[in-house]
Amino acid sequence: MNKLNLIAGLLFAAGAATAQAAVIVDRADVPAAASVLDFESYDGQIFDAATFNSGGLSITANQQFTVGQTIADLGENGIWGAGNHFLSFDYVGGMTLDISFNGQTTKGFAFDYSIYEQDLDGSAFLTARYYDLNNKLLKTTKFIFSPFGADTYDQFQSFGYVSDTANIARVTIAGDGVVLDNLTYTQPVPEPESYAMLLAGLGMLGAVARRRTKRG
Repeated sequence: MNKLNLIAGLLFAAGAATAQAAVIVDRADVPAAASVLDFESYDGQIFDAATFNSGGLSITANQQFTVGQTIADLGENGIWGAGNHFLSFDYVGGMTLDISFNGQTTKGFAFDYSIYEQDLDGSAFLTARYYDLNNKLLKTTKFIFSPFGADTYDQFQSFGYVSDTANIARVTIAGDGVVLDNLTYTQPVPEPESYAMLLAGLGMLGAVARRRTKRG
């Protein structure tokens, strides 16, 4: 596939990111040992006021979306998919997809996308926001790009964010007729409280084992 030509790259980036954190436009920049949800095992499942769960992710939206879509007409951004399975926003007119790691956190998250564009003014845009476990906004990123013709095929852009620590608990993706594929993320880790409970439990087991050894 050819990458989508951006006419305006990063419009703004806001949040509490440190120097180590970075917006990325290549999924290969997600830290090593990343997982990828490519939707190839799904075949046109429609979700409306329901949650899709797969690979440790929970995906919900304020409008209908389809998992395992195979082809999408994106207007002046051409045709996308051509048999490849992906996730599509079925509502043209503004929609937000919410992706959570179910109480766990990840260090990096990225995806491939394209977007419906009917006009020739370059107004199609996508906004991604990244939140921590306390629902604090870590980063906001927004891209806008020009349409490249209704007769083009399989144009896309990779887009994502790598944080300085594994603190990304939820991602929202907003746009108008967006298609997504290859959700790429580092292995989610339990929240700190879960680690504390695990260590406490191991400590109790150790104490019980020592008592049994002394009695023996």
